[in-house]
Amino acid sequence: MQEALDSTTPLQRFVLLAVADIEAREGTGARSFDVREFCEGHLDDLDGDPFGGGGVTRQGIIRALSALEAAGLLEETVGDQSPVGKGRPVYSLAADPGTVLDALATDDRFGPLAESVASVE
Repeated sequence: MQEALDSTTPLQRFVLLAVADIEAREGTGARSFDVREFCEGHLDDLDGDPFGGGGVTRQGIIRALSALEAAGLLEETVGDQSPVGKGRPVYSLAADPGTVLDALATDDRFGPLAESVASVE
């Protein structure tokens, strides 16, 4: 797990933390808009700007979700359909949430937030 995390960007780690939080609280996978809501709501919980001035954008989150799925850290399934008939992807952790949160807790940027999510689990 740690090896896979070492090759991720700060935004990808933040997105992974969001998916872990949503799974822990709701027991379901996460849609991109759920992840964005988490990220925007917890941006002030981070010290400084770990994203290099880019902040958190919808497109950045979607790219991060796709990259995490390609790296094997997330699994994607098709959820309900959008109004135009496309399936909305739902992302879930590929590993045990506790394992993911423990690995993220070692990151100085996200450790305190990962520990607070772990306490909800």
